[in-house]
Amino acid sequence: MKFKQYDVVKLKGWNVPPKAVEDQFNLRLPVVGDIAVIIEVYTEPPGYELECSDDAGITQWLIAFQPPDIELELIR
Repeated sequence: MKFKQYDVVKLKGWNVPPKAVEDQFNLRLPVVGDIAVIIEVYTEPPGYELECSDDAGITQWLIAFQPPDIELELIR
């Protein structure tokens, strides 16, 4: 399934574990089950830039994932 920009997805795992990075866009590492929004769609190689925010709208992490790592949670 091809996802689109702004689709809401759930992280179901990762083929390449994200590296620990603490900066203004990564306050914590992603965990399986996190809900995120696709902010960019990549074609070569295929992938998605995801942003996960807390209830206050503060970005918790902003990381690219491969297509098998996510599943659709909500269609925009």
